[in-house]
Amino acid sequence: MAQNFGLSIKIFYGVVGILTTLAIDASLSQPLQAQDTDLETLCRLFPLNSRCQQVPGPTPVPPAPAPLPPTQPLPPTQPVPPAPRPVPPSQPAPLPSRTLRLLEERSGIAVSANGGTLGIGPQVTGRIFPNLNARIGFNGLSFNREFTENDITYDTDVDLRTIPAFVDYFPNEDSGFRITGGLVYNGNKASGVGQTDVNDQGISSYQIGGTSFDVTQVGTLEAEVDFPDFAPYIGVGWGNPVAFGKRWGFFMDLGVMFQRSPNVTLNAPGAASNPILASELQREQEDLEDSLGRFRFYPVLQVGVTYQF
Repeated sequence: MAQNFGLSIKIFYGVVGILTTLAIDASLSQPLQAQDTDLETLCRLFPLNSRCQQVPGPTPVPPAPAPLPPTQPLPPTQPVPPAPRPVPPSQPAPLPSRTLRLLEERSGIAVSANGGTLGIGPQVTGRIFPNLNARIGFNGLSFNREFTENDITYDTDVDLRTIPAFVDYFPNEDSGFRITGGLVYNGNKASGVGQTDVNDQGISSYQIGGTSFDVTQVGTLEAEVDFPDFAPYIGVGWGNPVAFGKRWGFFMDLGVMFQRSPNVTLNAPGAASNPILASELQREQEDLEDSLGRFRFYPVLQVGVTYQF
């Protein structure tokens, strides 16, 4: 019995020792867990602390990229236009022809010197519209020559005096071709002295109206020819003296002046005392007017040079 009692005491102390050892291990493990928990909290709140260098923090998650907006494709019936070709800086874009002409525009007033069947003289041209000009000038020329009309030769002085006032229309303002119309003040006139014929007997005579008159009966036969004061004109031409940017130029006119039939006057001193001579002189005058009727359409050809201010 004493042996059983002693065995029970040993078992009791063994169990107590085991329990005591477990209790001590449990009490030592609690501060370490608390310390680990506090260090983890410290590092989370103060990540730059020196005690936390070995503690890895949470890996940041990068933000997701923003989604691209959906593209709107062109309808199949509308092809994508090609991109404009860039102009190199050294080659500026060319200006339109109209803009260039405006930049080069001069005064729109030009002077010219011309000569032709109307004589010689100056003209002044002004632009009204890009395809419409107006001009005015003066032409003059005097010369002497012999004309033979109705078997009588006249030693004639001719004086050409005209003042044309024209309007030029250009169907294409970029071309020099034009249509011209206007009015001409007509001061053209001629005066002549009839030359006598000498027959076989050496007698000087005139053949007037189909009748021969001795020079002593007639005296000096004089003729005067003039035209109505105003004559319409129409024609064509080439050259625009007031074209944009133009300084020097050339022009030509080709047309007709409707100066109508001339007025003819014949004078002979002997007609005052000789009714037969007076009658034949009137007949000669009418015949001469008919012969000179070809000049009612007077051809005009003028050429010249122009200068625009």
